[in-house]
Amino acid sequence: MMTEQQANAVYDILVRVCGASETERQSFVIHQTTEDVTEWRFCGSLGFGGKFWHNAGRIYVNCYREDETPERLKCIEEANKSLGALR
Repeated sequence: MMTEQQANAVYDILVRVCGASETERQSFVIHQTTEDVTEWRFCGSLGFGGKFWHNAGRIYVNCYREDETPERLKCIEEANKSLGALR
């Protein structure tokens, strides 16, 4: 699980880099701080398959392979670099 500060820092990246909706922040923070949630669908600019993962000691985002575009791959790369810096 994450602290509230960590969860908000992650969500800041999801909003800024991946276009996640601010309206889902509170739900994300509650779930990440009270449960062992490994997968969170946020969609955003990554489409329906846009997901945040907190799994096996890593935090990262990805999307469905069939939805990958050069723009989405760039977004994923930037987000994962920023998320990696949080660890």
